Amino acid sequence: MAKLIILEGLSRTGKTSIANDLCDNGLGRIISLKEKMPDGCDLTSFYKGTFFSYDAFFRAFPNETFILDRSILSEMVYSKFFGRTRAFDNTYLTEFIESHDIKLFYLWNDHLDYMKRGPKDRIIYDAKDYSRLKNLFGQSIIELECANTLIPSICTIDTSKNNIKQTTNFIKKQLWNKTIKNQ
Repeated sequence: MAKLIILEGLSRTGKTSIANDLCDNGLGRIISLKEKMPDGCDLTSFYKGTFFSYDAFFRAFPNETFILDRSILSEMVYSKFFGRTRAFDNTYLTEFIESHDIKLFYLWNDHLDYMKRGPKDRIIYDAKDYSRLKNLFGQSIIELECANTLIPSICTIDTSKNNIKQTTNFIKKQLWNKTIKNQ
């Protein structure tokens, strides 16, 4: 099984609920930051520190599996979306991927479902911005897959078509499969 399970994607797609379910079923420890975008903080430094902290967890507990609610992929997307400097360069990205056994699941949904699920973001994204974020995630996934072949495939799951339980069950099955298919 993967040593690092990453749940990535758009807001209100079920990442935290799925991470909690995986953890409750003994499939890993959750590493999650409650504060995603702190006020008055240099975001580039904040996210860089976050990734270094993740590495410290992995080194301190080498036989554990960890579940991340967001990761490098979000940093790639949101730095582009907000027009700020990315917290890491491609060298760091490659080293991070090479040093961890990763299973990456990208969760997305439709804007209507995002709105129905009651977004709690500081910024509520309109349909146009939400579509732009989906496109940036798609571009960043391609960039990740091209940058390194150590992630065999990134699984994409539409949580508008799959509820939390269906998505969680799909992820559980994929953790033991070598070939990941899109749901």
